[in-house]
Amino acid sequence: MSAVYLTIIPHITQSGIPYQHLRINILNENGIITPNDLKGLKLPKEIGYSQGIVIEGKAPIWLYGYLVHECHPAAWVGCYDTRLGAVVVATHTPDVNIAQVFKINLPDTSSN
Repeated sequence: MSAVYLTIIPHITQSGIPYQHLRINILNENGIITPNDLKGLKLPKEIGYSQGIVIEGKAPIWLYGYLVHECHPAAWVGCYDTRLGAVVVATHTPDVNIAQVFKINLPDTSSN
């Protein structure tokens, strides 16, 4: 079993733009992963690349780098910053710009 669990959650920004929220969960009791945990790590199959993806969760920067790369086919990719919101780091659509910040409320997954 992988030490990294990825969940995709359909969501919308505070301004009403639909996107997919990619939540990172580290399953190790100590919350620590190693680069070997990247081997075999796959994005959830239900991702739809016609929308943007926001990556969120407590994880090392190298895992974020890997996930941004893997999400590259999406319309746009953002990384969640607790102070700012979702910061766009890659885009393939004229409707969304690099460095654009979307205000978001984190999706509630307590029922999952």
